[in-house]
Amino acid sequence: MPTNPDRPRKDGLRVLFPTLIYEAWYPDYESEKEKLIAFVRRLREEDKEGQRWSAQEYPSGYTSYFSRNHLYTEPELAGLVNFIHACAGNFAQQHLWDTQNFQPVINSMFANINPKFSFHSEHLHPYSHISGVFYARSEAGSPAISFKDPRPGRWMMPPAADGSRPENTFNASVAPEAGKLLIFPSWLEHEVPQNTTDEERISMPFNFEMCPKQA
Repeated sequence: MPTNPDRPRKDGLRVLFPTLIYEAWYPDYESEKEKLIAFVRRLREEDKEGQRWSAQEYPSGYTSYFSRNHLYTEPELAGLVNFIHACAGNFAQQHLWDTQNFQPVINSMFANINPKFSFHSEHLHPYSHISGVFYARSEAGSPAISFKDPRPGRWMMPPAADGSRPENTFNASVAPEAGKLLIFPSWLEHEVPQNTTDEERISMPFNFEMCPKQA
């Protein structure tokens, strides 16, 4: 391969195969904060099926994942859902995906409430391309979402280390923040450690699939 004479030679590291994460802040959060928190808490009280499932499988918290996972159709959440749609479109475009013929279509949105001692074990989101979470309530000390390095070869025989680079750590944590939206590839494994505070952590995860545009 010919050498570009205009490009200076430099010894050092080159980053390959990065995992791209998208962050954004809902501009109307402060004006809608109380409404959003009240919506999720009311959902917990009304969702009897979700209460039963959570009592069996998630006894320290509440999730509407298996009962009310189409919250994107709720009129009360229209402004937030429009913002999520716009961010998912930006995520796809910045990945240089084919957004001329395909578009991100939301296929699920649900609510989680993590009180003290609750947590989410390691998982990923199948049957989707784009996943994310909106933090409706997250007080100081609320547990951060932790992402696992998706490259299986790195877990085979790791060398001893006395530190790590953000681009090359085995587990990377991203702190939650009220009003913040976080988007990541659906195949990226993640977890949320145990909430050790006395404050509820309220989140609204969602998933998108890249679908063909209608002619």
